[in-house]
Amino acid sequence: MEYNNVDRRHATRQVPMEVLGLGFPRTGTASMRIALETLGYRETSHGFTVSANLSEMEMWTEAINAKFFGKGTPYGRAEWDQLLGHCMAVTDAPHMLFAEELIASYPEAKVVLTTRDPERWWTSYADTVDVGLRSPLGKVNAWLEQDTMGKALAFWRLVRLAMFGTTELTPEIAKARYAARYDEVRRAVPKDRLLEYRVGEGWERLCGFLGKPVPVEAFPRVNDTQAFHQGMMRATLPIWRRAAVSYVLPVLVMSILLALYDGRIRSLKLFA
Repeated sequence: MEYNNVDRRHATRQVPMEVLGLGFPRTGTASMRIALETLGYRETSHGFTVSANLSEMEMWTEAINAKFFGKGTPYGRAEWDQLLGHCMAVTDAPHMLFAEELIASYPEAKVVLTTRDPERWWTSYADTVDVGLRSPLGKVNAWLEQDTMGKALAFWRLVRLAMFGTTELTPEIAKARYAARYDEVRRAVPKDRLLEYRVGEGWERLCGFLGKPVPVEAFPRVNDTQAFHQGMMRATLPIWRRAAVSYVLPVLVMSILLALYDGRIRSLKLFA
């Protein structure tokens, strides 16, 4: 993972917000991001892009704490324009946590609610995101690089808590919250602005709803369970390499020097 720190706090809206993708993570949101950008909605903010920008994570943390935990001032249109002013569309978490706020702030934007069978959704979420947030490997990586991975892990655990309302997540709690959240979004948006969509349906319904021509290329399919874990390992290997340079190599050099020093002392005693 390459991190940056693009300051959004003093930004303004540069492009219109046209599409709000408000489905849960693991409902095809990564594929939807690529699809929307293929259709010309650039940039499309997604959990991946949030994770890569430390400044954005800080602002999302403020918004989450204000809405869900009563800490600070809730975000309004001005703050959303700062945070998302460079984006024509959003999808995934943490965006879906603020469905009502984003729908109210951008009344002209169309809403795409990516859906999935609840059982299959939970299996996918539990085997990817939930595992990643609870794994010892993630904790080690967060300790090794506290200013980046450490902040990212803390942020996504906060998102998970806001999403489900508990740290003791069970399949029953998760699926009930999933269903309730989708009903909340349906109530928040007029029917003519809402498309409930499964990624496997392809381009036609999506393009018809958005008023876009159907692209020639196949609809993107990315970030399945296997690809998710491969991505985690790709992000982990550079951390371990940097840790080896920062921690292991100095210890090894010091051990060699101490061994040489000890050998030198022994040889001097021998000839004394």
